[in-house]
Amino acid sequence: MVKNSKKFLVVVLCALMVSVICFAFAGCEEGQEKKYDVAIRIGCSDGEIYEFPVGTEELHIEIPYDGVERTYYVDTFNLPDHPRWSEDWISPSGEGANVFGKTMTYCEPGGLNASYSGTVKEKGEYCISIYADSTSDLWNFRSIYLFINVI
Repeated sequence: MVKNSKKFLVVVLCALMVSVICFAFAGCEEGQEKKYDVAIRIGCSDGEIYEFPVGTEELHIEIPYDGVERTYYVDTFNLPDHPRWSEDWISPSGEGANVFGKTMTYCEPGGLNASYSGTVKEKGEYCISIYADSTSDLWNFRSIYLFINVI
């Protein structure tokens, strides 16, 4: 009788250990979505597109002064390693967890910081910083910089 109850106890404990291990491994995948690196295209109101593939953190461009006011924005994004959307360039919705942030600075000729209206027009150096917010459930945090020199 004691022998049978020991066997029964060993079988129950083994089954319990196997089920705990299985649930532990299953729990690792559940609720933890994989995040991907994000490629970003910055659009300009003049029709130009500046692409930041994964690994490119900054671009420097020069624009001759022409008096045209330009605005810059996130045009589309891509998740190159995503199993389903790797070929698609997606327009951001601007809402929810998957959003981009933007900061802009302007330095007028002579090195003086000036007020910045959010557009690029006057001569000087501009820096537009775009970041893929860490609140996203799709992508890893990323920040990129577009340096614009209006000459």
